[in-house]
Amino acid sequence: MPIAVPTAPHPVTKMNVLPVDQVNAQAAETSKVLGAGGKELPAPYKSSGNEALDTLAFLHLLEQLKVQKRSGWIREGLMPQKCSISDHMCRMALMAMMIPQDPARPLDIPRCVMMALVHDLAEAHVGDITPVEGVPPHVKHQLEEQAMDSFLNEMLGGRGNRDARERFRSLWDEYETRETPESKLVKDLDRVELALQAVEYERSQDIQSLSPFFVGSIPHLENPTIQKWAETLMEERRQLWASRGREKEEREGLQGVTVGSKVMQVNGNGNGNGNGI
Repeated sequence: MPIAVPTAPHPVTKMNVLPVDQVNAQAAETSKVLGAGGKELPAPYKSSGNEALDTLAFLHLLEQLKVQKRSGWIREGLMPQKCSISDHMCRMALMAMMIPQDPARPLDIPRCVMMALVHDLAEAHVGDITPVEGVPPHVKHQLEEQAMDSFLNEMLGGRGNRDARERFRSLWDEYETRETPESKLVKDLDRVELALQAVEYERSQDIQSLSPFFVGSIPHLENPTIQKWAETLMEERRQLWASRGREKEEREGLQGVTVGSKVMQVNGNGNGNGNGI
């Protein structure tokens, strides 16, 4: 049975971005005109005029999601087990299938699964650009937007790829604007998958601390099911570091953040302590 082309359940507002010339000028000022890790980006793909060859180029491009590793793990020197971009998206998609339905707040779970598999698609070209690299958010978005335009208009621009083109564009734009319940859930999955991987690396390798990965992820979790997963995960982590005689040090490394604490601050619920870790 063919998969219907998804349309956003709510109007999605395109993210405002600067004109390309302004972006390039500002990027030049920050010496960050490059992709992840400061690597020079290849020229965007241009259509060959042959739909079959252009489609094949896109299929080959997807290999980059398998071979490119997530930048945060590279920065931590995690060898050779660094998680790839597709590793990250695959686990997110499987976790999306585990989210129970809430009759009061129904979710389009199949759409969440597809969105999880698409949300980092632009990284096949630009790589995994992280905040510590100092790339301004609007520059990062512009680079990724240009990559998506190349994928969808040059590689998948043929008549036979119309459904795929619309599907990818709809899902990616929805995730980027983060206005729908589905996009917010997928962002939660993005954060908790990062935390899961960090605990797994702490457990399997001789790592001093990956606390910053938790500080930037677990306080922002909103979905109740994902919050419960994170609470259990952080208790597992506490026990891990207690067994190594470093529980106090690791607790201090978390800087007082707890699961969902930033969400509670924004919503004005309590004092921001959130759920216990």
